[in-house]
Amino acid sequence: CFALATLLAAQPFAVWLGSSLLLFAIGWLLQFIGHYYEGKKPAFVDDIVGLFVGPLFVVAEMGFALGLRKALQHEIEQLAGKVH
Repeated sequence: CFALATLLAAQPFAVWLGSSLLLFAIGWLLQFIGHYYEGKKPAFVDDIVGLFVGPLFVVAEMGFALGLRKALQHEIEQLAGKVH
């Protein structure tokens, strides 16, 4: 995966931008297929804020996994409870 990312990053701007947009679209398509399979509608259908909260949650979790913002992580875990 890293080798593919390195190869893609070395390409001209139009190539990696187009590839990124294509992968993004494929990801959305797979997500909608998953929602259809589960029989549930996407959360953003009821609340548009979900489009912003979801990616922010993923970025925050990645940062916590890398050891960043430990004080914030501790505060969140105190309020919401720790989940494994």
